[in-house]
Amino acid sequence: MKLPNKIKIMDITLRDGLQHEEKFIPTESKLYIANRLIEAGFKSIEVGTFSHIKYVPQFKDIEELLLALPKNEDVEYTVLALNKKACERTIAAIDKGAKIDRVLCGQLATSEAYAKKNMNRTHEELFDEAKENVKYLHDNGIKKVVANVGTIFGCPVQGKVPIEKAYEFAEKSFEIGFDEIEHSDTDGIADPETVYNYFSKIMELYPDTSKHSFHVHDIRGMGMTAYYAAMKAGVTLFDTTLGGIGGQVANIVDGVPVKGAGEYYFDTKRTGLVETCDFVSMCNRMGIETGIDEEKSNKICQTLERILGRDLASFTSSIKYVNQ
Repeated sequence: MKLPNKIKIMDITLRDGLQHEEKFIPTESKLYIANRLIEAGFKSIEVGTFSHIKYVPQFKDIEELLLALPKNEDVEYTVLALNKKACERTIAAIDKGAKIDRVLCGQLATSEAYAKKNMNRTHEELFDEAKENVKYLHDNGIKKVVANVGTIFGCPVQGKVPIEKAYEFAEKSFEIGFDEIEHSDTDGIADPETVYNYFSKIMELYPDTSKHSFHVHDIRGMGMTAYYAAMKAGVTLFDTTLGGIGGQVANIVDGVPVKGAGEYYFDTKRTGLVETCDFVSMCNRMGIETGIDEEKSNKICQTLERILGRDLASFTSSIKYVNQ
């Protein structure tokens, strides 16, 4: 299959990126990043989570941030809401005036060990809860409710997971009412051939491209090749973060131990997503329309480095020409 002429890049720095940070990032900084992303051309931004602040204090300001975001009809805002209480908080925020267009409400890890560690649920319990949440969100006006089918290619807790589980979970997700599936490689372990074969089968079963996105933690350096392979198979929506930040929820914030998701899975410097600026640059150079201004996105990453106080893992935003 040929490459698509146009793709959509969803920047999820404000959610997955910042959830791994061990210091609280001020609301004003989050809002600054959001506004600069919109100015750079991003039409899809994942803003944060309604998870309980005892687990993720990074998002204690989620309502304040949502209410302050531009009410731009061309921009789609996504939040994470993994249980009934979080879904109720989502609808309450909308009632207060927040613009929320898309809700990621099911983390359906094909690895039961991962599900038990992160969500404290069995597979059966996860799907039962997800079915109720999907109905609740649809009944309250949310038009895009998304399931995360995770650990497709491997699990940091369990190890190998049969790929057949992912096809089974995709079918169940659509059966219970999800509008879209975020296919996730939490372990960053999938090689390009495996990704291409997986999505070729998925797109054969469910050919509507609007029903699929891809989410890769670039832990082993194969993220860009995985995204390229997915594009070849027909996928057109991809998650990225500035500087490749993100990963497991932090278990220390501002020097205070918190519940988070327990002990970290990886003892490595890179646990986040495919890097935004690098992926934008690759696609633009291949003639694939992204709608993103490279120079502006590079500057946002440079600013984020100053906000976080460290160098980030972006090849593109750090390029400096000697004679320019």
